[in-house]
Amino acid sequence: MHKVIVVEDDRIIRRGICQAIPWTEHGFVIAGEAGDGEVALELIEKEQPQVVVSDINMPFMSGLEMAKQIKERSPETRIIFLTGYEDFKYAQEAIKLKAFDYLLKPVDSEYLLKKAKEAAVDWEKETVKEKRIIESLPLLQQKFFQKLIREGDCRVDVEKELFGLDVQMEGPFFAVILVKNTIELDLEGNFLKEKVTSFISSYFRELSCLVMNADVGENAILLSLESDHDSKKGELAQALFNYLGKEIDDTITITHGRAYPNLFEVGKSFLEARVAMDMRHIMGTGRVISLDETVSKCDKKENLVHDLEMKLETHIKAGLPEKVKETLADLSAAIIDRKTVALSDLKVLGVKFSTMLFFEIEKWKKEDTSNSFNSSDVYKNIMELTTLSEMTDILYKLIEQWSTAMFKKKEKNYYSHVDEAIKYMQGNFQDSSLTLQKVAELIHVSTPYLSNLFKMEKGFNFGDYLLELRMKKAMELLGEGNIKTYEVCEQVGYSNPQYFGICFKKYTGFTPAEFKKKFK
Repeated sequence: MHKVIVVEDDRIIRRGICQAIPWTEHGFVIAGEAGDGEVALELIEKEQPQVVVSDINMPFMSGLEMAKQIKERSPETRIIFLTGYEDFKYAQEAIKLKAFDYLLKPVDSEYLLKKAKEAAVDWEKETVKEKRIIESLPLLQQKFFQKLIREGDCRVDVEKELFGLDVQMEGPFFAVILVKNTIELDLEGNFLKEKVTSFISSYFRELSCLVMNADVGENAILLSLESDHDSKKGELAQALFNYLGKEIDDTITITHGRAYPNLFEVGKSFLEARVAMDMRHIMGTGRVISLDETVSKCDKKENLVHDLEMKLETHIKAGLPEKVKETLADLSAAIIDRKTVALSDLKVLGVKFSTMLFFEIEKWKKEDTSNSFNSSDVYKNIMELTTLSEMTDILYKLIEQWSTAMFKKKEKNYYSHVDEAIKYMQGNFQDSSLTLQKVAELIHVSTPYLSNLFKMEKGFNFGDYLLELRMKKAMELLGEGNIKTYEVCEQVGYSNPQYFGICFKKYTGFTPAEFKKKFK
């Protein structure tokens, strides 16, 4: 039986609607009646009726005011308004409130019953639809993550897929945490998901996040963070691990990827967490793992190997493919000489540097879809490698793709407004007066337009790119010869050596003097 509540301040009309219409014969029951909106709200919140028949113009609280609150207290309820006033403003407001119908008094009993039936049918359809969505959502979520693993984030429209799963996050940064238990506690993994959801909602209320089904016995937590270095990610992972260790009689492993500034890039974070999860048999189960943390497993007692790792990382950040090749060859030779590097350490190094190279390749291949690669395939190959030469072959191929992408982009004849701006910046970054406004004026566009275009077209902003240009040049100059810091400062567009030193330390982790001594 469908519940109906009648709200009408005229007692005679109200009794007539309740008693003159054969509600029971048509599958309805009068669940209550009220003479004003305030009293009706209590009834509606308690009974959660399928249909409310209400007058619009009532004392104390009008039908329209009541309807606004019904949408919060009983959102699925269908409202049929009655009014004796042929005033269109009521109809307009009723439409805005998404009332099911709007009928003029005196209303025919049969016609009102007909409308109530239609409202009940509409309620049933919507309820069945929502139920199906809720029941199928875990499977749809699993299919999404499986698709990411199979095809990689470069081939999947992540933002569109997440929108289809009704995922809406605030950002501005996004990351993924994976939670996996060894034994499948139940076929749908609901037990683990319920525990994870319960913990997050209780202990991290201020953190915007969503728990999704990634696989059987595995959940993905999509996080909304304040920055790409947000400590909340690590805190949440460790706190959740401690909690689940007490609640679940099973080995729990938790991994997390890096944070990214766009929702469509969250696929990268998932794949990184996925790779870390795949490394649990190397790194150890029953713990929290991230790609960044796995690097610490490499034995750093051998200074040469460690220094070459740092040098390789520095050359990648500086955008110097040829130097990267040379340093990789030196690193390979140093590892062979050392003879004690474990296979698991090689895989860690492979994952670390391939991830860095992916970022560099994507910077130059924004619009070039030819010769695209699947990052998940590369990660899989790294996990299956058995020799040092296999690791270096994988990295050399990525370096070649990076170098080719850089060459193609630089040789490209067509330039967008952002490309024009970048070309000018590359030739004039040493100008200390170089600003977004100045560049915008030179290419004849407005400053806000160019600023937005940078973010939309390239995925980074003007200031970040200018800083990168200047820092890479500074790193190159400091690594080449006996040049004074103040001379480097002037050659890369800084008028204040002290400020240059602060920027350089923040970008590289070294002061200019330290960098010069270590990487000369």
